[in-house]
Amino acid sequence: MRSPRDAADEQRSAASFELMAAVLDGAPLPELLELVATQARALARVPLALIALPVEDGPVLRIEVAVGADGERLRGLTVRQGRSMLGRAFASRRALSARIVDDRTLTRLPPGPILILPLETGETTRGVLAVLGRPGAQPFGPGTARRLLLFADMAARLVELAEDRRASAGGARAPGGHRPPWRART
Repeated sequence: MRSPRDAADEQRSAASFELMAAVLDGAPLPELLELVATQARALARVPLALIALPVEDGPVLRIEVAVGADGERLRGLTVRQGRSMLGRAFASRRALSARIVDDRTLTRLPPGPILILPLETGETTRGVLAVLGRPGAQPFGPGTARRLLLFADMAARLVELAEDRRASAGGARAPGGHRPPWRART
């Protein structure tokens, strides 16, 4: 008989394999990021998941992908990196769990628990993945946080691999040989 933890770990593995298949099929970056948010939302069993990426000019993160309740309304919102929970998770490269009411920069998000995970590739943080629970819900437990952190880590590395494959196929590289930033919008 499977335990709930085993079932959740199997779900995380299945989500990672689905993302891996999309990478191998050559899915474009916007599609990959949408899949990451969709899978994270399902893994956390929450109404909303989003991905925020840094903008080119200045210390700002923009919500590029938002899947679930009111997702369309949130796309394009920006927050300063040093003055928001999203920005703190991005800059510190550490997961952050809180309640939305604790962060005035995220007033457009529904109140409730939020878990923000850095999209860390080992070399750099490319953005943040956030899952938002229902208003009044309990904060995310350590088991859920661990599974989502493992998924976010794998997802960031897979998306980075996809971007590296695209760049090497097209011969494109940013000045100085650095990897270009992820951009969901094309």
